[in-house]
Formats: sequence, C-alpha cells, structure tokens
Amino acid sequence: MRANLKYALIFLTPLLAPTLLLYAMVLWTIYVSFTRWYGIIPSWRFVGLDNYLYLWESERFWIDLRNNALWLVLFITPTAALGLLLAYAIDKVGRGESFFRAVFLYPTALSFVVTGTLWAWMYDPDVGVLNTILRTLGLGFLQGRWITDPHSALYCVIAAAVWQYTGFAMIIYLSAIRGIPPAMIESAIVDGASSLQVLRHVIIPQVRHATLVVTSLLAIFALKVFDLVWVMTGGGPAYSTDVLAVYMFVATFRQHLVSVGAALSVVIFALSIAIVIPYVKWALKRWLGL
Repeated sequence: MRANLKYALIFLTPLLAPTLLLYAMVLWTIYVSFTRWYGIIPSWRFVGLDNYLYLWESERFWIDLRNNALWLVLFITPTAALGLLLAYAIDKVGRGESFFRAVFLYPTALSFVVTGTLWAWMYDPDVGVLNTILRTLGLGFLQGRWITDPHSALYCVIAAAVWQYTGFAMIIYLSAIRGIPPAMIESAIVDGASSLQVLRHVIIPQVRHATLVVTSLLAIFALKVFDLVWVMTGGGPAYSTDVLAVYMFVATFRQHLVSVGAALSVVIFALSIAIVIPYVKWALKRWLGL
C-alpha cells in the first residue's frame, strides 16, 4: 500500500504542484485585496474592506460592471445562436464541410491582439474598410464613427468578439449534432417536419449539453475580457467600452494601486463563480436530470 502511495505521489506531483501554486496565488491575491499596497514597494498593512469600499464609491467600477453585464447578454446569445445555425447548416449540406469548417473556425485561432488590430482598422472612421465600402456603394449616409463614438463603441467591440468566437461555438455544436441518432432526424422528416421544425424540436433539445458548455465558457470570457478591449479602444471613449479587467490592469500597473487591482480581480473571480456555477447546476438539473 505504501509503495502504491509513493508511486502515486511521484506521478501526481507534476500535476499537483501547478494546481497548488495556482490556488496559493488566488489566496495571496485575496489577502492583498485586504491590505494597503499603494505604490511599487509592497505594503502588508491590513485595512479590511477599505479597497472594496473604494470600488463601491467609484463611478468607473459601476460603469465597468454594467459593461460586463452587457457583454454577458449581447455576446453569449448571438455567438451561441450563430454557432448552432452554422453547425446545422454544415451538417445538412455535407459537401464542402472541410472548407466551411476551416473558414469559420479560423478566427478562433487568431490572438486577440491580431483580432483587435484588424477590427480597429476596419472601424476607423476615416480610412477604415467599413466606411470605405459604404461610400463606394453610395451609402455614405450610413457611415459612423464606430469605435470612436461612445454610443456605438461597445457594440462594435462585442461584434468583433462574436466574429472570433462563433467558430468555437459552431464546432462544439457540430460535434453534438453528429451524436444525435440519425433515425431520430429521419423520423421527423418522414413525418413532414421542415428543416426549421427539425432544428427547433429535434436538434435544439438534443444538444442541450453542448449549450451548457458553450454558454458557460462564453460567460467566463465575457467576465474576464481584456485583450480585445485594450487593443481596440483602451476602454474609451469616456469609459464606454471599459470593463472590470481593464480597470484592474490600469489600477495595478498604471496607477500602482496594487491592492485595488487585487480587489477587482477578486470581484471578477466572485462574479464568475456566482454566475456560472448556479447556471451549470440549473442546466444539469433541468436539461440533463442530474
């Protein structure tokens, strides 16, 4: 028994060490959020909830919280819906599947820096592709300021994220659709169901486990999104695209309010747990009967 335990520890150590280090860093961050670490030199003076009260009284914090909430609503729903529709279309057409699958999955392989730079250039109000195309087509009246307009900037950034993640949702849904017994779909078609009815009454109920995976992962991304926002807008104009992760970065590395940045990271962590875990438990119980 002791020999088995010894070998188990030897083989598990490479896995347990990074995991334990990760949890140690989480605990360290939580502790820092209760200290007064302002500046480059660490300070471990315990100040209780002062950093969280600072955030509570900060207007920027509430703006960022609202923007993250908009990300949850405006990013998850269209990304999951488009992914499902594309997966169903590719599975139904059959021919050219490899080509279309690669085309729609390719954006997922790009880094957020590349995606942000590409879309920021497309949205440029003066020389950007979008306004250039509108002018060429004689639709100059539809031109916009896009990411330079506080009223539209957030939606433009979310649109870029939807483009990048739709292929990710598509490939998960495609795998789930391929797992549905063909006889079930064939029976619905024989009974006179249209393609839309097959999608609504057969496909969607049978891919709920994929929906659970897609929505959970997209929710986590929406809560911690940083790279895309930072590259495209830097959180502007006027905090219109600012999110909690951007505020955390600025507070920690630009303003040197390390303990405030730690508090923001704890808030993001807590929101992820508070939103994703209840949703997963509800979905497992309602959809999968677990």
